[in-house]
Amino acid sequence: MLTELIEIIKDTFLPTIVVTGDTALKTDLALDSFEIINLIGILEDKYKIEINVIDIVSLITLEDICNYIANKKMP
Repeated sequence: MLTELIEIIKDTFLPTIVVTGDTALKTDLALDSFEIINLIGILEDKYKIEINVIDIVSLITLEDICNYIANKKMP
């Protein structure tokens, strides 16, 4: 899932930057609130989940997002 998320980030925002699981959305990628909401929408559509607005503040790194999605997809 991390590889897919990295590809989404690169395709949508920053094609030339090195991105890992420890990459932070705001500090490393400099994504603003609009871009983060855009990313959340893409992820909700791709993984058929709903990401609670309150939970967004805890999604700091790409690994945080992967863990969140994995937990949402568990039965």
